[in-house]
Amino acid sequence: MAQTLGIIRLFWRGKLYDTQKGVKFRLPGVKNDDVAGNFRTLRSTQYQVGQVQATIIPITGSSPTDFSPALGEGELQLQSDLGKVWVISDAYVREIPEWSDDGKAAVTWSFNTYQEIS
Repeated sequence: MAQTLGIIRLFWRGKLYDTQKGVKFRLPGVKNDDVAGNFRTLRSTQYQVGQVQATIIPITGSSPTDFSPALGEGELQLQSDLGKVWVISDAYVREIPEWSDDGKAAVTWSFNTYQEIS
């Protein structure tokens, strides 16, 4: 029976963070944009930045400053239960995440380069 992606472990700056189910990521690359013509649609290409979206579950010792955009670029690592690992050396947090009293903090990273390891 084929296995599908089920679990992603997330490491930010070398520290493992617990996450809610539903981590999303998109690798960087070229994307197509529609260009409207008179009687047809054409396309142009443009670069699309990579993105990771995750809801962190803060625990004792976690701090909102761990995810400050002012820290600049750092290493983000995604490890899947399928044996794939994505190492992202130039990830950066887009904006300061909101922390809530239900134990959640939604964080979004952007990046340009990655290495995929099987």
